[in-house]
Amino acid sequence: MGPYYVTNLVQMLGPVAGVMAMAKAGFATRTIANGPRNGEVIRVETPTDVHAILEFRSGATVTLGASWDVWAHRHPNMDLYGETASVYVPDPNFFGGTVEIHRGSGEPEILTPDAHPFGVVNFTFPDGRRFANWRGAGLADMVAALREGRAHRCSLDLAVHVVDVLTGILRAGEERRFIAMSTTCERPAPLPPEAARALVVQEPVAA
Repeated sequence: MGPYYVTNLVQMLGPVAGVMAMAKAGFATRTIANGPRNGEVIRVETPTDVHAILEFRSGATVTLGASWDVWAHRHPNMDLYGETASVYVPDPNFFGGTVEIHRGSGEPEILTPDAHPFGVVNFTFPDGRRFANWRGAGLADMVAALREGRAHRCSLDLAVHVVDVLTGILRAGEERRFIAMSTTCERPAPLPPEAARALVVQEPVAA
């Protein structure tokens, strides 16, 4: 799941300069819960509980916690705390959803689906839960970029940098020290509402 969250942060804040982390495996063994090896007990050989601090080249610092070792939680997906407001960001696993901005008093401002088409709920899980799920956005932007002769937002440099950050976090946890990134990338261009609408074959309608 790490690429979703770190890519989202790089999209918003730019490239990462370096990381610190603590990492461990919460359980020595785990039981496979599906597929052809369902029920098989395997030995855990990689950290499954990670607490990291990311320092961005922009000067921002972010605390990142990721774990497969909790039964349930009430943590939000992602909050960003800025100089003039806090931004509550939806789950980057779905490339869309409701964004909220809190400016320090009163209730947060909710950006409605009218503000951005990727806020529109368009997907239903088997259990009935409804989500804004726009996972094809990156691929659609790549196709449009090739047609238009411009750089696409999910670039190779971005992907390499995100992998560098994730492996750097594991290395920092293992070596107990600050790890400087050996790669960087340009912060991808924002995807404003009009550009997002151009990627959608059929205009989304709020459910």
